[in-house]
Amino acid sequence: MPEPSATAPAEPIPSRDEAPYRVSVIERVTPSIVEVWLRPLAELMEFLPGEYVLLEDSDRRVPPRSYSIANAPRPGGEISLLVTRVAEGATSSWVHDRLRTGDEVILTGPYGTFVADPSRTSPCLYLAAGSGLAPIRALIEASLKATPQPSLTLVLSARSEADVLDRDRLLGWQAEHRQFRFIATLTRAAGASRRRVPDLLPDICPRLAGHEVFIAGSPGFVLACAAAAETLGAAREHVHTEPFFVEPQPWSGPSPASG
Repeated sequence: MPEPSATAPAEPIPSRDEAPYRVSVIERVTPSIVEVWLRPLAELMEFLPGEYVLLEDSDRRVPPRSYSIANAPRPGGEISLLVTRVAEGATSSWVHDRLRTGDEVILTGPYGTFVADPSRTSPCLYLAAGSGLAPIRALIEASLKATPQPSLTLVLSARSEADVLDRDRLLGWQAEHRQFRFIATLTRAAGASRRRVPDLLPDICPRLAGHEVFIAGSPGFVLACAAAAETLGAAREHVHTEPFFVEPQPWSGPSPASG
């Protein structure tokens, strides 16, 4: 997926554990996104929902790029990544065109601050655009397993019906968990309402005081949604953002890059 990245001055990438993984499943989930499931070949990588990893090939012939982990931790250590094809992106092209089941890759990490405070039980609003769903899917999956379970609302923005990621999974969660609500909105489908997420928020969640808000997607989407959430009463310190950049950005530690 186009991954979150940073705008701070470049800094050396801190030394973190590298781990070998093998591709167990690779599947096209929208016209522009593939989902890659990886299983560990050595020790399990410990991570928090919402964090990301650097992905590269085992021969180090493609540049490492950062991708948010799209699942909550599992006993077997499996990791899911959502990778969007980026025009002229060496790493995303390698994933889409050459990566196959059984291939070995290298993950480094985890990194990031787009994580939830496990002690909070406030209602949560999640806003995602495209593959920005990845870290949010991990956060929701973890929250649905937590006790007590807070009220959770996900608004997913996509260009068309074909671009709606994980519709069946999310509708299944909604049917199984009374506290979870899923809303998809389309921005470019013929005949569809073109109201964007920031404009829809007053109808969906008119009062956000006391909510935790998590937003992931393109920088413009993130900024507009954050401003709308604060207008509706969300406290700035409770609005968590993860902007996804198409082009790799200078390393800053808290967020990923892509390409």
